[in-house]
Amino acid sequence: MKLPYRSEIDGLRTIAVLSVILYHAQIVVFGHNFFKGGFVGVDIFFVISGYLISRILLRELFDKGKISLIEFYERRARRILPILFTIFIFFSPFAYRYLLPDNYIEYAQSILSATAFGSNIFFYFTNAQYGAESSLLQPFLHTWSLGVEEQFYILFPILLLLAYKFTKNHLITIIAVLIIFSLQYADWLSTKNTQLNFFMLTSRLWELGIGSLLAFYELKHGRIKNELLNQTMPLLGLFLITYSVVFFSEQTPHPSFITLLPTIGTALIILYSINKMDLVGKVLSLKPIVGIGLISYSMYLWHYPIFAFARIGDTNGLHNDEKYLLIVLTLVLSVVSYFLIEKPFRNKQYLNYKKFCAIIFGILIMVISLQLAVLYNDGYKKRAGRILINKIDPPLGIVDIDHCFGNVDCEFGDNKNGVIFIVGDSIIQKISSSFVQRYKNHGYKIILMNSSACYFTTSEFTSWMGDKPRFIPGNTCDEIFQRIRHQKITKNKESIIIMGGMLDAYLEGGFKDVRGHKKIEQGILDNINSFLEENYKVVVLTPSPRPGYNVSRKIYSKILDKKIEKEALPVLKMPILEHTNRIHKAVNLLKSINHRNYFIMNLDDFFCDSKYCYLSNEGELYIQDGVHPSHFMADKISDSLVDFINNVLKIKE
Repeated sequence: MKLPYRSEIDGLRTIAVLSVILYHAQIVVFGHNFFKGGFVGVDIFFVISGYLISRILLRELFDKGKISLIEFYERRARRILPILFTIFIFFSPFAYRYLLPDNYIEYAQSILSATAFGSNIFFYFTNAQYGAESSLLQPFLHTWSLGVEEQFYILFPILLLLAYKFTKNHLITIIAVLIIFSLQYADWLSTKNTQLNFFMLTSRLWELGIGSLLAFYELKHGRIKNELLNQTMPLLGLFLITYSVVFFSEQTPHPSFITLLPTIGTALIILYSINKMDLVGKVLSLKPIVGIGLISYSMYLWHYPIFAFARIGDTNGLHNDEKYLLIVLTLVLSVVSYFLIEKPFRNKQYLNYKKFCAIIFGILIMVISLQLAVLYNDGYKKRAGRILINKIDPPLGIVDIDHCFGNVDCEFGDNKNGVIFIVGDSIIQKISSSFVQRYKNHGYKIILMNSSACYFTTSEFTSWMGDKPRFIPGNTCDEIFQRIRHQKITKNKESIIIMGGMLDAYLEGGFKDVRGHKKIEQGILDNINSFLEENYKVVVLTPSPRPGYNVSRKIYSKILDKKIEKEALPVLKMPILEHTNRIHKAVNLLKSINHRNYFIMNLDDFFCDSKYCYLSNEGELYIQDGVHPSHFMADKISDSLVDFINNVLKIKE
């Protein structure tokens, strides 16, 4: 029995895909981003997918008492794989041209993980942060949601078959219990490990499960036909979705109980909207809206790499008019790929099972081969020129401290003469490696306690910009982590503390005070003063220049455009006033402390003269990306730290 077509579902898809695209576009109008919660479009997709897939599977199960897994997986493959593989191949030349070797390697790895239905797992373990600026430059980060859905498609039919065979009368109960457990787990994990919570099926199963419940109810009891409910409930659902898109943000725990707003909103429309009979159904069934819904999968796949490569190619940042053009380009490519790729591959009369499998297998081999070639050739380093790569790659013999990031138990040397703590964010971590290499054999135990975007402050603060506590290696920074850092230092009396990082960024973005009665500035002052009172020596580094673009990528772009020679580094600089104005508040805060054991190392002395702060100069890279010092500059800063400790703090070697 063929299930009736519901045009309003395609209308819902339109809302979902446009929300996601506008969220990723980051269009600011009158100083405000009206789609900062647009990421909930993915949650809408999950509910819709759960509903449509379950409607197909349950109908077959109720009618025949079994599910043809081969037919089901074939339908999913026809729907998902052709356009996905096409887009992987389409962007290969862009990746070769624009991606630096390390980024190119990660790009290839992300595609390989996506072909294995594990994109979400890959991006979790590579510490990708959805919505962060760096994530916008990862062309296929958005395939994480496909990983979630594909894993659901693999497991759910098998679960249904087993449940129907052994506990037929309790099928709905099993689905409901899974929803409750998954939702509870997601809400709990939203304050413990936001990245794991965001990317994994275990925290998303309840959203897909809501769709399954809707399908089960519809097949057992039919559509709800109550004029009052049919008119009001879809309106309420649309309001809940709109509210979520407009008022949710990166600070919203997600997914969690609050994610019930967009998912329940979606469920209300699916449950109560009667095709073209209610107001919401009429609007969602308009031909232009349905048309976008029909190509929504193509639009979802096209938009992210289009925006990513546009941002990579334009190191000065995209303007609104450019973003609008990219959205139009997404729309055009989606229409073309829908008619030339999606529809033909889904047509069994046009491509039978054997032909489909042969073509898909051939394309898969091509996709995998291209990525393996990237890995084998180490990201094709020669493209960028030897001199740039030598400045980016760590020098031979450098101490590997990557495993120390997000770790408070990383120690080097012994404590014959004392203990030195290096505490801060990824900026300090970059300098730490060079410092450890120079000082680990001087009779001092060096303890590293650095983590991503994690300035050292009092334990009352969750110290992640945007307040997103996470517990994965390299990204731990929350109240507990801060407290552990503080406690470890207090166990080693009269030690030296070297601290610093992007203080200006944290003062701009703000920290959330969990107890709600202090501000970040006071927290930093309290933290430093508490150690000074206990006779610790504190050395604080001022913030380094942040140009607002990736320096290595800009140099690479100049190489590609033949504006400079491959074996030469241009001089890149920014006005010193731009830098000093940005860090003015942070420097004043640090200078407000006056104590005989308190010292400020001004990083301007390394980067700047009276007019400019240099990002690259005299054949050397100073800033490696957009914020972190290069290996060359980390060495210079470390040399000065060693001299400072030996000569100013009077520490014997």
